[in-house]
Amino acid sequence: MAKSLSDSEYTSVKERIEAESTDLLPFGKGDNDLPYYLSSYIDMVDETGRVLRDNKRGYISHKLGSVLTELELNPDTWLDEIKGFKSVGFSAVGTVNQLKEYSAKTKRKWTLGLRLKPALE
Repeated sequence: MAKSLSDSEYTSVKERIEAESTDLLPFGKGDNDLPYYLSSYIDMVDETGRVLRDNKRGYISHKLGSVLTELELNPDTWLDEIKGFKSVGFSAVGTVNQLKEYSAKTKRKWTLGLRLKPALE
C-alpha cells in the first residue's frame, strides 16, 4: 500500500498529480483577463451558495442582485442556470462561443458545458 498519494503508482490520483497544470485566467482589465474584480466573483459564489442552500446557517434570501448586476447577469436566470450544475458534472459555463474557445484552449474536441440562456449571453 502506498504511503502517500504521489506514491500511488496505478491510480488516477498519480496521473492528476503528474499532469501538466494549467493557469487560471486572472481577474483584471487586460485582454486575456476575466473582466471582473476578484471580490465581486467571491461575493457572487458565496451568495449563490447561500441562496441555493436555504437550510444553511447564514442563509441570504435572493439578495444576489447587486453582485449579478455588476457582472451583467440576470439574478432570476442565474439561479436557474446554476442549480444542478455540480450534479451533472459540467466542466465549463458560458456562451456557445465561450464554450468553443474553452474546448480549443484545453485541447478538447468538446466540453461538457452549460450553455447560458440567451438572457445571459
